[in-house]
Amino acid sequence: SEGKWTALLQSFDAATLRGSRKVKRFVQAGVPQNVRARYYYVLSGATKLARSGEYARLIGLDALPIYDVIERDVARCYPDHVMFADCDGIGQRQLRRILRAYAQYNRAIGYCQGMGRLVGLFLISGLNEEQAFWTLAATISNFIPRYYESDLAGLREHTAVFEVLLHERNPRLAGHLAEQGCDALMYATPWFMTIFTLSLPWPAALRVWDWFMFRGTKVLFRVALGIADMASSYLLDACPTIAELLGFLLHIPPSLVDADTVIAAAARVKISERHVDRLIQRVAT
Repeated sequence: SEGKWTALLQSFDAATLRGSRKVKRFVQAGVPQNVRARYYYVLSGATKLARSGEYARLIGLDALPIYDVIERDVARCYPDHVMFADCDGIGQRQLRRILRAYAQYNRAIGYCQGMGRLVGLFLISGLNEEQAFWTLAATISNFIPRYYESDLAGLREHTAVFEVLLHERNPRLAGHLAEQGCDALMYATPWFMTIFTLSLPWPAALRVWDWFMFRGTKVLFRVALGIADMASSYLLDACPTIAELLGFLLHIPPSLVDADTVIAAAARVKISERHVDRLIQRVAT
């Protein structure tokens, strides 16, 4: 319940919460909407990263060339959401400032498409502007440090690992995709790069995020494999060519991936952290 969650988030830090089986059960059932903002802020590690006055300082710095790229993307991040619909509305202004501040904060990464989807999710969930900035910084630093590098190294590694895991779990489907030249990089990139905010209906994306914040990137593999499990027979029977395969995988029918179904399918996927770590080392060499 909401009261229990509020008490947990006030009393314990992220590491303690992650060590609790009871909290794990709560997370898989979905974090209540009214405590989700606080949950993301605490579990991302933002509470440890945030420094008073730093966000205001970053916003006040001289413009970087990357601001032009950010400007092109701001209106495209959440075109269908009322909070970001108006080009001079509060949502777009906050999004712009947060992305500019992050480009200043982490010059090595700067800005990359996909970040705006994360920021939007934090703002929609109820975090204020400064909290959303620190939650972005903490999420990238603690969970996906190399996803947004200029060569997308971390993202490439993870899509390659997903492809190996798919071969292990469903060799028939993996073989069909490979025969048609349908590389995981082609369809899993938007899945991972936006942490499923672009690929799943909103209620399902939030539930994935609840779990991702609790367990980290292993959840992304489990969700991706869960989607493959659910879609397998259709992809094998009704998608003979790469055009149909990508058409489906890049635009998954919302009716197939409602929140409870996605989480249940992902929960049935059992993979160990050790196995994932070994595969990451293998694909990186």
